[in-house]
Amino acid sequence: MLKKKKTSVFLSALVLFSAGFVNCAQELPLKELALAKSQVERAERLSAEEYAPEEFSEAKKSLVSANEFAAEEKASDSKKSADYAISKAYDALEKTLPKLAAKSREEAVAAIDAADEAYASEYTPEEYKKAVAARDAGETKLAQADASLASYLREDKDETAKEVKRTVALQEYEDAHNQFQEASKISSEAKKVALEKSGGALVKSADEVDALLDKAASYSKAGNPAIDEEKARVASAREDIQAGKLKTADEKIKAARLASASLLQDSIKDHAKNRNAQAKEVVEDANLRFGELNAETYLKSNAKESYASTQENLGASNESLQASGNLLEQDKFEDSIAQSEEAIRLAEISIDQIETLKGKTNVAKKDRTAVETDSDKTTDAKDSNQTSSSQVEELSGGWKRYTVEKSNPADCLWRIADREDIYSDAKLWPRIFEANRKTIRNKNLIYPKQKLNIPPKTGKIGKAPKE
Repeated sequence: MLKKKKTSVFLSALVLFSAGFVNCAQELPLKELALAKSQVERAERLSAEEYAPEEFSEAKKSLVSANEFAAEEKASDSKKSADYAISKAYDALEKTLPKLAAKSREEAVAAIDAADEAYASEYTPEEYKKAVAARDAGETKLAQADASLASYLREDKDETAKEVKRTVALQEYEDAHNQFQEASKISSEAKKVALEKSGGALVKSADEVDALLDKAASYSKAGNPAIDEEKARVASAREDIQAGKLKTADEKIKAARLASASLLQDSIKDHAKNRNAQAKEVVEDANLRFGELNAETYLKSNAKESYASTQENLGASNESLQASGNLLEQDKFEDSIAQSEEAIRLAEISIDQIETLKGKTNVAKKDRTAVETDSDKTTDAKDSNQTSSSQVEELSGGWKRYTVEKSNPADCLWRIADREDIYSDAKLWPRIFEANRKTIRNKNLIYPKQKLNIPPKTGKIGKAPKE
């Protein structure tokens, strides 16, 4: 940079020096000197020192010589040196400008691509169009320059025509270079504005898609690789935003949004089906238990109101289950889930009430019958102790062994699956049923003290370990 600055100062000094000969030496080649000076300066401005160092150095030395000869009033020598300086300046430009134009073209294309990545076409469309127009104008000029230069190189008869063609070609290259530089400048500004305008909007959009995927994941307790893939896509989009690649980020977010809507719908649908199936299990269990009660016994006792309340809750539970099924058929999945939850809640209340009613009946029977013998008490106490608590035994390979217990409410497969020390997920009860098909004939009927093999939460079920 310092070298170029010194050269510019030196060339300017030469102009002032040569200008002093206007009055005292009209025969001096002032026109040639001025042209040589302007072309050497032009070559310097267009980086000829980088692309054509030898030619540029020769042109600069010849210009100095031309001015020195002029100072000595050696007009002929001054003209020869000036003409040589002009010729070498043109040689330097001929070597420089095609390379310079190609380089500036690459920079313009890269700048426009960067602006496009920043979504300048969306957020600063007018500036983006100007940048593209400047690039296209540069492309046109570059094509013309290549053609003119080729024509110049083919010319071998008329030297004057040849020089004219070279002059035209060099000017066209310079014009192309200037257009490409303008395209780069406009693109950079457009990119800056686009980043300021669109970055926040895309982050907000990414947040919305993440929220949809989180909701889908909440319905898919067993996990869904497709949801994880879309989460990764959104995370990648956030990285693109930070890197200024807003167009790519937007494409990723839009793809993830489309996928997330489908995943959420599928997750809700699957959850609605599973929850409806669980509700059927619980309500069916409650109905079977209630059917075992002797209505006359309770209606004629002080448990009449409790029996009526149980019947009412059970009826409401059946209604909610029916509503859940109807809504499921209508693809109203979230409403179906809500009805399934209500059916399960009411059925569990009913089961608790049924077990309480059974306890009251047993007490009444004892009051009407003979006092129990000591052996009966011992046996009952022993049975009570054995069935009052559950046992989870750890086996190898992630398996467990569970001892069915009498409890309030009573054990059933979906309640066992929902335990924290088993799966914490009621809908996984079919894994337990599948692993114990030889001992469970009816999935709704399991018995106290029955030992169930509990397979791992995920993966192929296989066979339980023997220990």
